[in-house]
Amino acid sequence: MRKKILWRLSLLAITVILAVIFFLPNTPAFQYLPDWWKKNMPNKGIVLGLDLQGGLHLVFEVEGDKAVEITTERYGSQLKALLAKNKLTADVNVSGLDIAISPSNHDIRKVVEDSYPNLTPVETGSKLIYRVSDKEARKIKDTGADQALETIRNRIDQFGVSEPTIHRQGENEIVVQLPGVKDPKRAIDLIGKTAQLEFKLVDDEAKVAAEMPQSIMPGEEDQVLQQFASKIPAEDEILFEKKVNKETGAVRKIPVLLKKQAALTGDLLSDAKVNLDSRYSEPYVAISFNDAGAKLFEEITAANVKKRLAIILDNTVYSAPVIQ
Repeated sequence: MRKKILWRLSLLAITVILAVIFFLPNTPAFQYLPDWWKKNMPNKGIVLGLDLQGGLHLVFEVEGDKAVEITTERYGSQLKALLAKNKLTADVNVSGLDIAISPSNHDIRKVVEDSYPNLTPVETGSKLIYRVSDKEARKIKDTGADQALETIRNRIDQFGVSEPTIHRQGENEIVVQLPGVKDPKRAIDLIGKTAQLEFKLVDDEAKVAAEMPQSIMPGEEDQVLQQFASKIPAEDEILFEKKVNKETGAVRKIPVLLKKQAALTGDLLSDAKVNLDSRYSEPYVAISFNDAGAKLFEEITAANVKKRLAIILDNTVYSAPVIQ
């Protein structure tokens, strides 16, 4: 009986000691502990959720139907150019999710359906009416939600919140929980602002580009910016590309020296979507420019062969391919 009581008391004592060790980083006393303790013992406090410390709970709705409508408008503009190129006289009108083409004849229908298999005919009387197929519409909505989720996640990283919760809910909602946030207006303004897509030339020729570290840990960005602030050319800036190890999930940041002036901006794009490479099964971003953007892109790439052009969203470098 005595041994049984001693065993229980020992177990209780161990539990209390462990609880104190893990709770210490949450207390002001932690800063006074010796360095060997901080290095060898738990140094990260217990993260309190919304129920214990309050914070912000947000639900964002992704306008999937609006994305399909925008895609329909773009297809309508492209069809006008396509039919004119094939010397077919036709009137193309877009209304909501419908693309109406008149007159209805075999030649027009063949050109449209051969070039746009993801458009489904819904009426073939005196005029042709097409809509984006159900499969394509679902893909557009899913892609839009995934892109919104990634954009929000990157913005939360900039906000510096510990242990945020970000996930999709249902078909078109994104739930965001930010424990401990005391300034909800700033958080909402940061998360909800319009995303800015830019294309900037990488300045690999500047001396400081060779001096920067190949990669850093998340949270060390300010340190790098301060370290090289005096060496960065006036027309340049440093942004960071995020790399995630597919096997371990470990995140690294790669400093990239860029020209401040954007060579191209997202308003010159007519389409951007994620495709899967058939050879390597790797995702890649396929982009299409409008007429003005295509002309400018041609001029920029022709003048900068073998240099890198970075694709940037919200001041985060997503890739920096070499111009061939």
